[in-house]
Amino acid sequence: MTRIFKIFALTTCAIVAAMGQAKALTHTDDIAPLIKKYCLPCHLAENENPSQLSMDNYDLLMKGGEHGKTVVPGKPKESNLYLKLLPNPPFGKQMARNRKRLTEDELKVVVAWIEQGAKK
Repeated sequence: MTRIFKIFALTTCAIVAAMGQAKALTHTDDIAPLIKKYCLPCHLAENENPSQLSMDNYDLLMKGGEHGKTVVPGKPKESNLYLKLLPNPPFGKQMARNRKRLTEDELKVVVAWIEQGAKK
């Protein structure tokens, strides 16, 4: 898993450098659409899910679930949101279960958003 993280981290750094950090990523503009596409309806507050993780909005996402904090701002390697998107996560199965998985570019957006501080 360390090798995969290093590859994504280096790629993300290259993307951010190329962007000149002109575009700050936000939950509203960049992450919420991905959550809607890949994580809902399984992680809605009104639905029962084993992890007790609701991702309906920023506050619920940041609150976390049964496995602790979903996002640790600035630290993708410590953020369950990122770790669960990788093959062989530290617990449970890779997300999104029974659905299409995020593309490499979408995963890079998640990593960059967390690295930038996971802003609302």
